[in-house]
Amino acid sequence: MANFTRKAIKETFLKLLNQRPLNQITVKDIVEDCGINRNSFYYHFEDLPALVEEIVEEQVQVLIQNHPTSHRWRSALTQ
Repeated sequence: MANFTRKAIKETFLKLLNQRPLNQITVKDIVEDCGINRNSFYYHFEDLPALVEEIVEEQVQVLIQNHPTSHRWRSALTQ
């Protein structure tokens, strides 16, 4: 259940990020859209920057896995 909630929070955040700028997304927006309470959000993430950091780290790992021969981050990003 915890992994499901964590995944739902991330997916909701990314959905909202496609609709508006980062500085206009709040924890309240995420929990309302996700259908959880604030305590559930804070159980999984310290704050919004922690959520963003985890998502970025995951995406970097995906880039590295998909482009293992790229020695430079810029070339991996452009690929």
